[in-house]
Amino acid sequence: RVFGKCKSCHSLEDGKNGAGPSLYAVVDRAVEASAGFNYSGALSSVVDAWSAEALNAFLENPKGYAPGTSMGFKGLAKVEDRANLIAYLDTIK
Repeated sequence: RVFGKCKSCHSLEDGKNGAGPSLYAVVDRAVEASAGFNYSGALSSVVDAWSAEALNAFLENPKGYAPGTSMGFKGLAKVEDRANLIAYLDTIK
């Protein structure tokens, strides 16, 4: 259900980018690693890989975590929603 907030910009298909990069196998993936997506560079200056902890911090407040990111989403305030989303994304491999 929470992924519904993401799917307008992100795909779960490998290599299929939209307004945002594909989230296929995103958990523990290097940041800015979705081939063919034009990243802003803001993420790689903050973190090397999308660990569950890094995803949690980013999803709570994307612009606060990575100033300059092009992600316009304001974030997920509820820790349970972030945890459930990360657990779901970890199954997409």
